[in-house]
Amino acid sequence: MNPQVVVSKKLLSDIGRWVYVLEQLYMIHTRDLVKGYRGQEVATPVLINVNIDVGDGEFVAVAGPSGSGKSTLFNILGLLEAPDAGSVVFRGRDVGGLGESERLALRRGHIAYVFRQFNLVDELSVAENVELPLLYLKMKRAERRERLEEALGRFGLGHISRRFPRQLSGLQQQMTALARATVFQPKLLLADEPTGNLNSAGGSAVMEALSAINEAGTTLVLFTNSMQEAQKARRIIQLFDGHVVTDHAHT
Repeated sequence: MNPQVVVSKKLLSDIGRWVYVLEQLYMIHTRDLVKGYRGQEVATPVLINVNIDVGDGEFVAVAGPSGSGKSTLFNILGLLEAPDAGSVVFRGRDVGGLGESERLALRRGHIAYVFRQFNLVDELSVAENVELPLLYLKMKRAERRERLEEALGRFGLGHISRRFPRQLSGLQQQMTALARATVFQPKLLLADEPTGNLNSAGGSAVMEALSAINEAGTTLVLFTNSMQEAQKARRIIQLFDGHVVTDHAHT
């Protein structure tokens, strides 16, 4: 047997093993993501060969202007949408071949979302909104109650727990959304323009709450068009016209 063939096979095996090991260290690992949308007459590329790695416990900001591809990337990283090409590895698992029920199981147990629009259920109280994700998990009532009380206290919502969204300020609504997103202790939190409907004081309070969530151990990816907010993160990834143009640590 040709020794060069043996060496090449061993080298490829070693490379594959190290790639696998590195993927286990990432919360999210993507390679060569491509996504586009086709209209009646023209196809519009949205993401072009996007490579992103988010480590376990990181606070990463994805920054870029409107139309840069942030919302599409949010959906793909959150397993809400599949790319046209490329791979997505979530906690060491390639999600490309998963069916919708398997993707739903991964999302429900591990990923949380916060949006610019608070997306609270108008007919439910603050406490009922926060408890909602726990109802989809196999959790005893006593544990649900304990998780709910802890989340309400952490976000300063105990005194308004019986109010309804229409009775809340914008900041109170977003704090309720944050409590709901984290009540089941997700591994990954994706926040899409979470301060967009708030004044500067409310926005600062939400950013402080997000930083505290990350410091408690939840991996956080913030999507924003504000570089001022992006600088709160430890790393900034800049998107422009579907491309990653910079990816650098921020101190």
